[in-house]
Amino acid sequence: MNLIQNTILTSLPANRKKTPSGWISFNAPCCVYNGETADKKKRGGLMTSADGTVSYHCFNCGFKASYVIGRKLTYKMRQFMSYIGIPEDTIRKLAIEAMREEESDIKYEKKKFITFNKKNLPNNTRPLDTWLEKYTTGTLSDTEQKSIDNLLTYLSSRGIGPDWYDFMYSSSKVWDVYQRLLIPFYWRGEVVGFTGRMFEESNGVKYYTDVWPGYVFNMDAQDWTRKFVIVTEGPFDAITVSGVSILGSEINDTQRELIDGLGRRVIVVPDRDAPGEKLIGQAKEFGWSVAFPEWGDDVNDVADAVAKYGRLFVLQSILKTAESNKLKIDLKRKMYG
Repeated sequence: MNLIQNTILTSLPANRKKTPSGWISFNAPCCVYNGETADKKKRGGLMTSADGTVSYHCFNCGFKASYVIGRKLTYKMRQFMSYIGIPEDTIRKLAIEAMREEESDIKYEKKKFITFNKKNLPNNTRPLDTWLEKYTTGTLSDTEQKSIDNLLTYLSSRGIGPDWYDFMYSSSKVWDVYQRLLIPFYWRGEVVGFTGRMFEESNGVKYYTDVWPGYVFNMDAQDWTRKFVIVTEGPFDAITVSGVSILGSEINDTQRELIDGLGRRVIVVPDRDAPGEKLIGQAKEFGWSVAFPEWGDDVNDVADAVAKYGRLFVLQSILKTAESNKLKIDLKRKMYG
C-alpha cells in the first residue's frame, strides 16, 4: 500500500462495508456536487489493488475517478479526495508525491501490463439490491416480480446468498438476459465483461458470456493476506470460496501469467468430469497444487460442495487434500477418476 492509497482509505466514511467482490461501499459523497440528491444507499464504490491502484465509481450519479501508481494524480481523483474530506494542502502534497513516483525508476507505463478494456453491460442492468428493494415493496411489474422470484429461487437452490457477490439483473430481452442472473467481471475496478446464468427453465444456452480472452474472474476481490489462491472452473465456484475462476476448463498463457503473478501457492480444484482431467494435467505442468477433496458422488463442483457442506468445511477440505507432488497427483488422479 502506498501513501496515496493509504490516505484515501483512512479518509473514507466510518459507515462503510466491503462487498464480496472487493468493493468498499459507502454513501457516495460526489452526488450533491453533480446535480443529484445526497446518497443514503451506499452507492459509492471504491476498489483498491495491492499494486497501489485506486478506482472509485458512483453507481448513483456516475462519477468516476482512478489512480494508478507511476502516473499523475488526475483532476477527478483530486476532486474525489476533496469530496471525502482530505485537506487541499494534503492533496497538493500527494500530487507532488505522484509526480515523484512517475519520475522514479518505477516506470509502470514502460512495463508490459496485462489489461482489459471496458465493456458495457446489457441495457437496464442494475445491482440486484436495487431490484430487491422494489421486489419487497411490490413496485415491479408482474413480469419483473416473477423473474426476481425465480432468480431468488435459483440462488437458494445453489446455496448462494444474494449478497455473496455484486450480482446484477436486467429486464432486457436481448440474449434472453431477463432470464439470467448477471455476474459482472471487474478488472481494476472497471467492468470488462459479464456472464449471464439462465435461471429459468429453458432450452437456451445455460451461460451467455461476454469477456476478453485471458481474463481471470475475481482477481480484484482477492485477500492479499492469503498465502494461497484457489483456482476453479466456474464463477459460482470462485464466489463460494473467494477464489478465482478461469471461466472454463483450460488455462491460457495470459491466465497463467496473471495467477502466477499473485505470488502465492496456487491450488486448483477441478470439476469432476473429463474437462477437469485436462485441467489437472495443466496444473501439473505449471507446478501448481491440485486438491482432491472427498465430497461424494452427488457433488460435481465447488459450488455444489458448499451448498451441501458449507463454506468453512469445503475450504478446509480443499486445503487438507491439496497435493503438489506430481507423482502423488497422478496417484490421486486415478483414485479421483
